Order: sequence, then structure tokens, then C-alpha cells
Amino acid sequence: MNRIDVQSGSLVDRCVDENGLIRLNLNHPPPVPQTFDQIFEDVLEELFLTMSPSSLVKTHRWTGTDEDRSRGAEFTGRRLGTQPDARRVVLTHSTQAAIHMILPGIIPKGRALVVEQMTYPPVRTFAERYGIPVIDVPIDADGVEPNAFEEICKETNPAAIYLLTTYQNPTTVTMSLRRRAHIAEIARRYGVKIIEDDVYSLLSPSPLTPISAMVPEISWYLLGTAKSFAAGLKLAYLVAPTPDEAATVFWPGVRATYWMATPMSAALMSGFIRRGDDQAILSAVKNELRTRHQLLDQILCNCRYVADPGCLHVWLPLPEGISSRELADAIKSDGVQVAASNSYASETFEPPEAIRVGIGNPETVDLLEYSLTIVSQYIPS
Repeated sequence: MNRIDVQSGSLVDRCVDENGLIRLNLNHPPPVPQTFDQIFEDVLEELFLTMSPSSLVKTHRWTGTDEDRSRGAEFTGRRLGTQPDARRVVLTHSTQAAIHMILPGIIPKGRALVVEQMTYPPVRTFAERYGIPVIDVPIDADGVEPNAFEEICKETNPAAIYLLTTYQNPTTVTMSLRRRAHIAEIARRYGVKIIEDDVYSLLSPSPLTPISAMVPEISWYLLGTAKSFAAGLKLAYLVAPTPDEAATVFWPGVRATYWMATPMSAALMSGFIRRGDDQAILSAVKNELRTRHQLLDQILCNCRYVADPGCLHVWLPLPEGISSRELADAIKSDGVQVAASNSYASETFEPPEAIRVGIGNPETVDLLEYSLTIVSQYIPS
């Protein structure tokens, strides 16, 4: 593949924008049409044997149909270790939509939300929208620092903490079981609710027990699909601490927000779970990711980076004296967009100089190889 192919706009790939920029700043799962397409067709065919298209879309799904919530309990139960009461499960449009509802629903006025020093950017945006103070907690190579978290609990009495416990965004860190248990114990002792975003765990070769399984009575557990099945399959299953809390937080918003799942996506995912096809799709995505990580290892063999075979992104710490923003701008000028570390931090925290590179967004390995080769030319060995 040559540079002209990309810049001319003749290359048809979701990763390439209208100006020929290859977007490795996004974190989509790699497509697996050889597995996904036939399953998709089979589920649709089966679905429309039992209902008409008009009956499928005649009304909202609200918090999910009985089958949606039952399948959601089955789906999340595989991660939690035990299947939750389906009344605790809410089917939402996406992880973002669920967080949008959870924050104002569980954080009283004047109380704060704790987040990792570098974290999923929309969480800060949503908190700001609702006037919720955000407190950064330091992180290390094992995730949230327990002593720092406990000090925050003592001094500020926060209402909740938002966590990405598997393949933390952007650092790729997976919190150990011991650290999870420690954070869970602190949260329980100080009455801090846990919002656990487990969206990346479905791609892990050996996923660890979620914190939410350790302290379900204070946990709001999120398991989305867009980072593991397909970027356009926008759904997230929420498991609330109790059925009453699920109803209290989500039902009032049906008239004023956008969090409800679309009927087609909901029906498709329920079909995947019912038939066991979700496991086949995940297996195909994991296999594709392994191939991409092997390519990554070859191209970045002389660079310092942090990665995991199931992670959609790679984290590249930079040598002292190199600005991640300036480096990202330089790489962008050569046709590839990556994310600088400041994208994930608050304005008051100076993050370590690093860049995050998404390896799932290119539809083909050839385009990934082309773009990673460009990135590698800018990274000091």
C-alpha cells in the first residue's frame, strides 16, 4: 500500500477519514466479517420468523424486555460468576448513555466522583454537565493506589468512584485480584459506590473477577458490546445493586434522555446470547487481535511500549524531553492520528508523556501495518 492510496481518498476503510487521515486514536474492535456476517443473517432470519419488522420497532424497549434483561443477566453472569436477578439488569443504548444516567442518579448534590488520574474522557464531561466535582486518584502499575484512595475517602467523603479495571484506558493496566479486593474493601468501609466499566474484559484471554462481584451491594456494573463485538453494536448491560435502585435511577429518565437501546440492536444481541453466538464472535475478535499484536511486536520491536494480547490499544511512554502533544502532531502531519496522554487527564494534572495507539480500528492488517510503520519512525528506540 502506498501513501497516495490513502491520501487520494480511494481507500475505503472506516479508519480513514475524508482527508485521508488514518485514525489510530479510536478504539474500535477489529471487524470479523467471516464470522459475524453469517451469524447476523441467521439471527435476523430467526427473529423475523417470530415477529414482523413493524412489531419489532413499534415501541421503545424502555429498560429492556423481559427477554433482554434475562439474556443480560446470563451475559453479565459469566463475568460476575453468578447470574444476577434480571430485575437488577437494565439494557441501555451504550456505556456512555448508562454513565450519563448513573452519575446524577447516585451522586447527591455537593458530593464528588473519584476517577483515575487518566481515564475515559467522557466521564469528566458528564460529571461537569451535572455539576459533580471530580477528584483524581493516583494510579500505578496495578491501577488505583489504595492509600491515595483511602485518603480521599477520609478527607472528602466522595459518593462514587469510576473504574476501568481491565485494560485501563489509556494505560492498558489490568488491576490484580489483590488490588481489586483492597479497593473493594476501602469502598465498602467508607460507603463509596463503585461504577465499574468492564467493557474491555470480554477480550481478555484470562479475565479476572470484577470488583462488582466482590461488593455487589455497592456496585454499578457495566458490560458494553461496542468495544468487543462491533463498533456499531451500541449496547450496554448495567447490573445495579438492587432491583429498586435499577428502577429508581433509570425509569425517570425515559422522557428526557436518549439512554434506551434501539430495538434492532437489542433483539440481535439477545439472539446472539440465546444461541451462544456471542462466544463465537468474541473468539473471532480475539484471534484477530492476536494477529494484530504479533504485527505490533514486529514493527515496534525497538520501541518501549505497554500492551496485552487482548487489548485494543497500546501505550507508548516517551523518553524524557519529548512532548506527547508535539509528537502526536508530528505523526498526524504524516497522515496518522494517535492520542496524546493529555487527552485523558484533567487540566490540573500533568500526565506522563506518552501516546495511545488503537490497533483495532483499521479494517485490514495491511492498513494497520502501514500506519504502525509510520508511527514507529517517530518513536525513539
